[in-house]
Amino acid sequence: MAEHRLAVATALATFALLAIGGLVHATGSSLACPDWPLCYGQLFPAMEGGVLFEHGHRLVALGVAVLTFALAVAVWRRRREAATRAMAALAAALVVAQAALGALTVLYKLPLLVSAGHLATSMAFLSLVVALAVRLGPVAVGPLPGAAPRLAALAGVAVYLQIVLGAFVRHAAAGLACGADLLSCQGALWPATGPSRLHMAHRLGGVLVAALVLLAAVPAWRAARAAGRSTMAALAAAGPLLAAAQMAAGLWTVATFIAVPVVTLHLALGALLLAAEVWLFLLSRPGAAPVAARDAGAAGLQPAAG
Repeated sequence: MAEHRLAVATALATFALLAIGGLVHATGSSLACPDWPLCYGQLFPAMEGGVLFEHGHRLVALGVAVLTFALAVAVWRRRREAATRAMAALAAALVVAQAALGALTVLYKLPLLVSAGHLATSMAFLSLVVALAVRLGPVAVGPLPGAAPRLAALAGVAVYLQIVLGAFVRHAAAGLACGADLLSCQGALWPATGPSRLHMAHRLGGVLVAALVLLAAVPAWRAARAAGRSTMAALAAAGPLLAAAQMAAGLWTVATFIAVPVVTLHLALGALLLAAEVWLFLLSRPGAAPVAARDAGAAGLQPAAG
């Protein structure tokens, strides 16, 4: 199924783009190219120093845009389900919006709301292309009993909001507002100053997100094991592990005074956790099997167990 492979490639490229985008900010390269979409008036400037990260990010973003439009065209040509077509069209619209936000970020010299919105849109786009990859894939969905689907949805929303809050921490330069204090902030759980409060809100949010991910994982894992759905069981188990790793990376970021590899890992783990929760919800939600699975059934084939 070409559409499924294209959706998977787009999701993987988007994840790589997010990681590279994290490097752009962490290395202080966000304004290495003062113009947009070119860099010092060139499509291929000397790729060294900050330009390597900033313009490299733009070139990868161009590749993601090409993949996204190719995916949208493939879906509209070969699929008839209105919801799938709408998702593909929305993905194309989001990639255009993301490019516009990237341009505004540079042209207006990194305004906080635009910079945070840039990351928020990128995470929404990642969630959408993961959803398209699942929908177009050969794995059948099926509702889990009880509250498991609702808990998975709640965990996914919480992860997304936590990432957006982290974007404000990053772009408000509040990453070290609590110094090297790992368990409290300036000796208090809730400090007095604004940047410190923003930082601690993100830390406390991380604890809440980890609890919600664990709460969603337990019933999903049990139900998936009982139903013999190995993919879903693996996703349910991966969620708490990724949440724990994400919290550890956050503390490590502070302990290393925002070392570039560590803060990039922190962002990448957040993106992986979001993708895992979106995937888990889509496999467990009430509703019909994805389009590809129904097409396989019409052809006399059996979709793989989810």
